[in-house]
Amino acid sequence: MEVKKVKMIDYFERKLRFKDMEIWDIRLGKDIYRMLIVDENRASEIKDLNLPPNARVFEEDIRENLITVKVYSEKQVKKEHIELINQFAKHLTYHVALAHCNIHLTFYTGKTNDDIFEKIPLQQLLHFNQD
Repeated sequence: MEVKKVKMIDYFERKLRFKDMEIWDIRLGKDIYRMLIVDENRASEIKDLNLPPNARVFEEDIRENLITVKVYSEKQVKKEHIELINQFAKHLTYHVALAHCNIHLTFYTGKTNDDIFEKIPLQQLLHFNQD
């Protein structure tokens, strides 16, 4: 009988926490990912659901709030890491996402260093959350 090795996240750290956004670093083996979780403070729209053309959309598919999760890595994201990162993001947002939010996850290849903070809209940096 073959035993499958289960991949797990080796390390994660919240780098910043604001009222409507959190930034996390995640390490899986030698691969490092930077994850931005943003509460968009708006209802989801059909285009946010990333559905194939001509897909049927039901009213219950559109939630009252949208949370976007953007994951950056310097190299192409490994297929076996996608589900782990997706589950981690859902775990972090579970307290707000219960039937009220759509969570939209997108992966980007590029810089994961501090330059990424320059892309954050100033409006999201105005309210520090200290609780």
